[in-house]
Amino acid sequence: MTPNSASVKSCLLAFFLVISGLNLAAVPSVNVKPAPAWLLPVTPAGKAASAKDVSGGYYMSFVDTQINLDQKTTYQKFVREIVTEAGIQNGSEFSVTFDPLYEHIDIHDVAVIRNGQRIPQMNVSDFKVIPVETDRQRFIYNGYYAASLILKDIRKGDKIEISYSRIGWNPVFQNKYSGSLSFYSFDYTSHIHAAVISKKGRKIFLREFNNPPAKTVKASGDNDVYEWDLKNVKNIPYDDYVPYWYNKQPFVQISEFASWEEVVNWGLGFYQTPPIGGALKAKVEEWKKSSNTKFEFIEKAIRFVQDEIRYLGIETGENSHKPHRPEDVFAQRYGDCKDKAFLLCAILRYNAIECDPFLVDSYKGARLSEYLPAPTDFNHVVVRIRIRDEGPRLNDADAFIFADATVSLQGGTLSTFSFPAYGQGLLLKAGQKKPMSVPLQHPGYVTAIEDIYLPAPGDTSLTGLIQAKTVYFQKDADEMRSYFQESVQAENEENYLNYYRDTYKHAQFEISDTLEYYDQREANNFSLVERYSMKNAWQFDSTRKKYYFNVLGKLLYDQLTILPNRKRKDPIHLKYPYHNTYTIRVHMPGPWNVPSESWNIERAAYRIAFKSQFIAAENVWELSYDYETLQDHVALSQAAEYRKDIEKLTNNLEFQLSDPGISSVSNVGSDDANWWMIVLALLTLAATIVALRKCYRYSPLAGQYHYPAREIGGWLIFISFSMAVQPFVLLASILVNLGGVYFTKSGWNAIAGYGDSGSLILYQIFLVVEMLLNVVFIAFASFISILFFKKRDSFPYFFSIFLGANLLFVLADSLVTSLLFGDIVTTASDGLGRDIVRQVITAALIIPYLQKSTRVKQTFVNTYGENLIHEPSQTSQAVDNVDSELS
Repeated sequence: MTPNSASVKSCLLAFFLVISGLNLAAVPSVNVKPAPAWLLPVTPAGKAASAKDVSGGYYMSFVDTQINLDQKTTYQKFVREIVTEAGIQNGSEFSVTFDPLYEHIDIHDVAVIRNGQRIPQMNVSDFKVIPVETDRQRFIYNGYYAASLILKDIRKGDKIEISYSRIGWNPVFQNKYSGSLSFYSFDYTSHIHAAVISKKGRKIFLREFNNPPAKTVKASGDNDVYEWDLKNVKNIPYDDYVPYWYNKQPFVQISEFASWEEVVNWGLGFYQTPPIGGALKAKVEEWKKSSNTKFEFIEKAIRFVQDEIRYLGIETGENSHKPHRPEDVFAQRYGDCKDKAFLLCAILRYNAIECDPFLVDSYKGARLSEYLPAPTDFNHVVVRIRIRDEGPRLNDADAFIFADATVSLQGGTLSTFSFPAYGQGLLLKAGQKKPMSVPLQHPGYVTAIEDIYLPAPGDTSLTGLIQAKTVYFQKDADEMRSYFQESVQAENEENYLNYYRDTYKHAQFEISDTLEYYDQREANNFSLVERYSMKNAWQFDSTRKKYYFNVLGKLLYDQLTILPNRKRKDPIHLKYPYHNTYTIRVHMPGPWNVPSESWNIERAAYRIAFKSQFIAAENVWELSYDYETLQDHVALSQAAEYRKDIEKLTNNLEFQLSDPGISSVSNVGSDDANWWMIVLALLTLAATIVALRKCYRYSPLAGQYHYPAREIGGWLIFISFSMAVQPFVLLASILVNLGGVYFTKSGWNAIAGYGDSGSLILYQIFLVVEMLLNVVFIAFASFISILFFKKRDSFPYFFSIFLGANLLFVLADSLVTSLLFGDIVTTASDGLGRDIVRQVITAALIIPYLQKSTRVKQTFVNTYGENLIHEPSQTSQAVDNVDSELS
């Protein structure tokens, strides 16, 4: 477990002195010895790597691992083949780490095979043995050394062959082995061989994971031999974002522990609390006197161990798993997870409070019980404490709490302490026979309210404002408390400011007030308040001639697992436990039309809720989100469903807000289509076309003699321009100007938030009628255009109907809009007035002209189904010269 803070300078000198003292007794070194006689003979096999399987310029053509339990020896051999020049750089070194307190390394062979010739490079003086601290970044010092060899004169095409043995086991495991054999490789390996050798009668337990190669069991003298062999091994890739516990690579777990109870008994030997004395006893007596209740005493003990015993582990030799004495940890004021857990148990037990160490693994989590019992199954120690031994409905959840002694600066009280979601663990208590589940203990949650104050669009003289208040509770408060204590306040302010600068790249952000935070440790909440001024909030779209502002819910978006757009093969990791209640409040400069919508999604692994509403009394558009994870992963079978759900959520985390109007908000990149309105429009269009086909047959001059139609001329030329473009103008008007109203969900709910639900229903009925009439007019306009250019005798009749109906439609539309929605839709009133005047003038001029004009009567004479062509006579030509356009 990574510590939260504290410098370790004061203990480094003492630590290295201890290590130096150990080295004076036994200087780490490597030995050159022949390979052990008990080795099983193996002939390397398998195919050479293809060019596309080579990584780093080399590959392993052979890897052999043989474990002799009675000799406490692990033999390893590998053959590395250098394929390209890059392999010379990347594959010419060898290193092995070991703990000199109980291990030593015997080198058996180092050779380079070039063009079939074997070139020995076995020179023990070339090995450099140096101390390494593989976990120093986590404040853990394990005393490991590395034996490293830099090979000489390596060339393309060489084979490097190295074999060695690691001899010795950590005595903390009491001569019982536990480990695993892996049958996978990050890069191509031609041949993997593994074997476990033990004396007959020695009981070992094996468990296979993910279909490793079949084992063979045979007797060899006094030994039992378990053997595995696998050839042509390729890496098995993982998808992005898989759970920590997920492992699909084949391996075999090996353990000599017969049961979980045996592991419990092994661990109990290290946590037997001796009577405490000295300064530690005096401190505990002081707490007992100053504590009014048992709860108060437990809280003091936990806070002391968490906050005043800094995290630092000296985990050399047996102390990799065995804790140091509580008095020593108290005196030096540092220790790792097991040291701090043991100290806490010693303090509590002194006051007759039941508590026990509890082993967990931060990676295996709730999958712990799937593994064989073994001490190596765990990587962390916490404590279970009894806080009640009587009361109604008493059960484990009420009677016990868990405490992690490595979580410093934890807030809350004893009954509200949070605890990480470790899933399962093993209680070190006599009689415990199996792992137990760890209940969620105040997992925490986050509430965030983001207020965005927008000036009027295009008004550059005014400055917008963003104010964000985020409150973290329980576990989340613990994390933020620790972060702010460790970090520099000035840097925090700059980082938080840059977060909004990066989110709204077009605007200019400045801090309008210092970053405020409030830590209420006893209540265990941590509040953060940010205030920023925002210049040039609105962007201008030169194509649409509109200002717009993108509303971005990035505070929640950053917590989601967003899947790449490709086929999924693995389960999906979720941040768990996690609960975020997020509200965005956009303060408008006036009334605005925004979508009104709400929906909920409930799944086994998560739940999502969303609501959009306009608060008319405040001119505030409020977007509310509630996202909670219920598991640490989404099963592969639910991946497609998860992708769809998260896409729906992310589509509603980004909106584009434009100038006020009926369609002033749209989801960026979302499917906002109102499909039933689209289908209704298409059905109406189809029905209108069917009706107009019948109207096309109407021919008032049918059966009458007439002269051939005149050419279009005079005032009809101007009408012809209108006939040519009118259908396209009407279609473009609906698609561009009204499509966002008729055919989107946001347009359908545009006035939600204004008035009551009855107003919304009237608006939606009005919208349907208006859309249907507009579709009819588009079809009718196309119909009369066809009649016009075919000079059909029915054109004057139908065009007059079209003009009259269009005038009535405009008048009725403006009247209903004004009466029912005048307080809402105000921006288009001037345009409607001009449109009415234009329609009145057009109808007043053209309808009489169509009825009385001689040119009209002589032009539109063709009847339906007419095939006869009449030759014009001299008389008719003479009549043509009389052009009385207005009679």
